[in-house]
Amino acid sequence: MAGGYQQAAIDVRDIEMAARQQVEAIGRECLPGAIKEGHYLKAGSIGGERGSSLVLNLQGANRGMWRDWSSNDQGDMIVLVERAKFGGDRGKAVQWLKSWLGLDDLDPARVQEVRAEAARRDAELEREAAREAEAKKRGARALWLNGAADIAGTPAAAYLAHRGIDVARLGRWPGALRYHGEVWNRDAGCKLPCMVAQMLLPGGEHVATHRTWLGRDDRGRWVKADSAGVGVPKGQAKKVIGKSRGAIVPLRKGASRQAMGQLRQPDTLYVTEGIEDALTVAMCKPDARVVAAYSLGNLGTVEFPPAIATIVLVADRDDGRGEQAMLERAIARQQARGHQVRIVLPPPGIKDMNAWLLATMGVAA
Repeated sequence: MAGGYQQAAIDVRDIEMAARQQVEAIGRECLPGAIKEGHYLKAGSIGGERGSSLVLNLQGANRGMWRDWSSNDQGDMIVLVERAKFGGDRGKAVQWLKSWLGLDDLDPARVQEVRAEAARRDAELEREAAREAEAKKRGARALWLNGAADIAGTPAAAYLAHRGIDVARLGRWPGALRYHGEVWNRDAGCKLPCMVAQMLLPGGEHVATHRTWLGRDDRGRWVKADSAGVGVPKGQAKKVIGKSRGAIVPLRKGASRQAMGQLRQPDTLYVTEGIEDALTVAMCKPDARVVAAYSLGNLGTVEFPPAIATIVLVADRDDGRGEQAMLERAIARQQARGHQVRIVLPPPGIKDMNAWLLATMGVAA
């Protein structure tokens, strides 16, 4: 007994919800080199060094949630503490948070207050998440719909041509691709020309829009904006608006000319990460069904219909252990859903299919 009562237990979920209210302070404790950018803390990794691969949300429905885009590692506040400070020991992380939050010696009445507040905040976050998701979905659709439906003659077509994509071999530009002359880019602090791509769930619902910002290089060629000297950092010229989990960019329907959700006969699907790689495959295999999955991490979440009997994963040649692990997880998840999975890789020393195409043309990627 202490102070006339027995110390009461508090749920881990309640601790996590309380931690979200102190997300920035706890985030800085766990990620000492992190820099605040807008509504996020950004660090190089869970080690807390300078960088931007790991992003911790400070506001909104996802407050307290984080993701490391280089390793596809992600989680809530407790996972952040256990990975950053205690080498994965969840028990130590929970005890540290209880102490940090002043929750390690509570009377039963105070426990009930904390639980009630956690439940209220949890419900509020769920409502906020639903509102944000719907607003982003509407924004993603509006962005795509406001783009030019035919990209012929636009900077988007010029950019793809510079990447070796020949519309004559495709027959026409895919309907999922549009061009928008002015799309806001936060890094550049201004609106930039942009290729926008529809991202659909396999059933056909438009849930997100992929953006590739463009600019002219010193030779006047249309290239990705991170190579055009317009203030976009390397690797940040492509981003998605909307909830892209489980969504793909549909680029070719294949010989059947049927939407994926309408298939009744077994079909083969070619899947790449990037749009440029998917278009490269489509040029080489004009009768193939081809989509871009945006990332390896996303590929594993896509629920293709049973009629997709075989998935040919045209993968990037990434030799890092993190990328290899993501590839293996994506394959395993699709196999578990009953799909046969085959892998195609570019030759050693070449990053992806589009780079291979450019190499055969004598053009630097």
